[in-house]
Amino acid sequence: MVLVCVVVDLVWEVVKANLDRGVREEWPWRFTVLDTSACAAIVALLGGIVVTRIQLSHTLRPVLSWSAFSGGSHRVVDSCRTVTLRNAGGGRAIVRSVSYRVAAAESYAGRVAAPSDWVHVNVAIGFFEALGLERDRDFFVLHLGAGAAIPMLSTWRDGMEILALNPAAFERLSVVDIRIVVTDVLGDVHQRNLQCIRPRPTRSAA
Repeated sequence: MVLVCVVVDLVWEVVKANLDRGVREEWPWRFTVLDTSACAAIVALLGGIVVTRIQLSHTLRPVLSWSAFSGGSHRVVDSCRTVTLRNAGGGRAIVRSVSYRVAAAESYAGRVAAPSDWVHVNVAIGFFEALGLERDRDFFVLHLGAGAAIPMLSTWRDGMEILALNPAAFERLSVVDIRIVVTDVLGDVHQRNLQCIRPRPTRSAA
């Protein structure tokens, strides 16, 4: 905003400098905030700061990368869906908030009402348990609190395990989405939605 104001003032001074002297002494052309040289110096300084800030934001931008695969869980023995998360970018990613969107499979939908919007991890866990699923046996959900750091890792196999579902959980759930909001070292906010489970397509009759 400051840069825009100084640029406007610089344009004003340049336009005014090209007017006849008599015109410059009349109102409103007599109005001056900063002279041309001062405006130009400030524009160059602020422009350099903005360019540097943009370059830093690209260099230090975190990249939240996730993978979903069968098996490989450290918390659920017979996991058929394991989700891991890692930061594949060049800067740190600090968790600001994590929320969940869940829905039951059609055959279990009548047993418990699913939350209508994004919810806290405790609400999602309560929904899983209401479907008859046991925590750390049928499912695992990592509670990522505000301030937690997403590890910077090079390969997806080294990612942080954030969700695991065994066949019973996978059968009773049709939607599990995780929305992760993080901040980087510059204070910029980044968001990533993980579609861990989506509704399985129904086969139409031939």
